Amino acid sequence: MKEKEIIEFLKKRFKKKEAILGIGDDCAVIGYKKDYYIILTTDSLFENVHFELEKFTWYQIGKKAIAVNLSDICAMGGVPKFSLISLGLPKADLEIIKNLTNSIKQMCRKYKFEVVGGNLIRSEKTFIDVFMIGIVEKKYLKTRTGAKPKDLIYVTGTFGCSQIKKQFNLNPPVFEIRRLIKKYKITSMIDISDGLSSDLIKLVESSKVGFKLYLDKIPVSEDAKRISKDEFESIEHALNDGEDYEILFTAPKEEKIPGKIGKIKITKIGEITRERKYIGVYKGNMIEIKNQGFSHF
Repeated sequence: MKEKEIIEFLKKRFKKKEAILGIGDDCAVIGYKKDYYIILTTDSLFENVHFELEKFTWYQIGKKAIAVNLSDICAMGGVPKFSLISLGLPKADLEIIKNLTNSIKQMCRKYKFEVVGGNLIRSEKTFIDVFMIGIVEKKYLKTRTGAKPKDLIYVTGTFGCSQIKKQFNLNPPVFEIRRLIKKYKITSMIDISDGLSSDLIKLVESSKVGFKLYLDKIPVSEDAKRISKDEFESIEHALNDGEDYEILFTAPKEEKIPGKIGKIKITKIGEITRERKYIGVYKGNMIEIKNQGFSHF
């Protein structure tokens, strides 16, 4: 089975009852107070799948483990509040634990959440699993299902070859996205973890629409440009590499979305279409965009 097929199987097997939103978005959503929801997410980093000990420091592993969960909270329009962390290590090394927790503590201070528990086990390979709880006002909750025909498609940051450098220093734009959704009408949102092509297709499938991407408008990272033989190859990296942890969102075309919010760059890269086709436009040519991002299976 492919990853998408597994998720669809699990959605059918574990249908929500009391939850507002269950399997199938960046976070699960449950009721909380009159004007708020609780949002829940979890993500894991495993040795030789998400990081190699020869390339990462323990400080970087701890920071990335938190950042990938913050990215999910961000994509739902929320802010983090609490976290539980499970850690598997081949041996109990105090220096490793110090370096891991130094970066986690820094992220706690920066993003204003608390680590309140977790689990510690011995394992053959190193892993770190984070469960994060956030909150979001009901009126600001964002999901993958709200994109409408003629909405415009926007992304934060740059894309491509994040494995070279960017993945070692991820800083999800939680507070900047909060400012954005409070000021502008945002119709749908998703975080880009598996690749721009993959996650955009997830969003439009959930919204039951299609898209047209202007490929020369996609903000390509300097690393992707540097290793590519031409512009189109760098765009392919931007579409499919993954590990970007940027935010993609849609908004009505009449919304005056700024080109920057705080220090975060925002770029318009396409539009939502009624016809459920996935089209890229490059130098006058129409190209079918396929899901070629990262998949675990």
